[in-house]
Amino acid sequence: MRCLPLAALLLGAVGAFLRYTELKTGFDPVSGLASPGCAARWLLEALSAAVLAACVLLSVWTGRKLEAESSFKKAFYTRNYFQFAAMALLGLAVVVCGIVSCTLQELMGLTGMARWVFLGLLILSGLGMTVKAVNAYTQRDSSALRLGSVIPAVFYCYWLVALYRMNAGNPVLADFLYGCLAFAATSLGACYSAGYAFGRGAPRGTVLTGLLSVYLLAVTAADVWPLPLRLAIVATAAYTAVESACFLSTLKEKGTEDAGEES
Repeated sequence: MRCLPLAALLLGAVGAFLRYTELKTGFDPVSGLASPGCAARWLLEALSAAVLAACVLLSVWTGRKLEAESSFKKAFYTRNYFQFAAMALLGLAVVVCGIVSCTLQELMGLTGMARWVFLGLLILSGLGMTVKAVNAYTQRDSSALRLGSVIPAVFYCYWLVALYRMNAGNPVLADFLYGCLAFAATSLGACYSAGYAFGRGAPRGTVLTGLLSVYLLAVTAADVWPLPLRLAIVATAAYTAVESACFLSTLKEKGTEDAGEES
């Protein structure tokens, strides 16, 4: 089970290669419209459909056979120091990407207050990721945990809206489809993760959105993004993969505790 996030990340890397190939060869250079018969596009769609089906089946099986701890610190318990260090550094990497993004002249058409809200949420999202990693490793429920777990969900929801707004007049859905799917899945995944900080965990949704967001973030990293935002996407994909591995390792069969108490 713990290897599944790594598998999602590797499949995402394959999907990123197909997405890169699609962007290079699958669009008419004059009109910008999607060219029919692009092999990379069909292969990517088939791979994405297979990953989605596998994630749904796994989440259904998880809901029937397994259960998670009720609190965040137990459900996402990070036993390995290297896992904790990786998650903390990836969160800080997102913070750095946010700071560097402040120097970008063009940011998805965002201007004024909307631009600074995006950048502020990006930086806070990275800090929130680091706070979650610290609490999962130290087994503490700090006052910052709830806020830190909610901010990534808010940020990726905001990024989804910003991306859609930028492409509101774009008739070529293939240009921004995977970005929208990735940010929607990541926002939902962060919501499910934050649920454990508020005592409202849902293992089935956590497994589904966690693995799916890892794959989709890796795929959309091949899209046309400023370098700091691309690195933030990659860092979030890697962070989510490690976090999902920690969550999967704490799952247990239903009735295990009851059986132990009876014996």
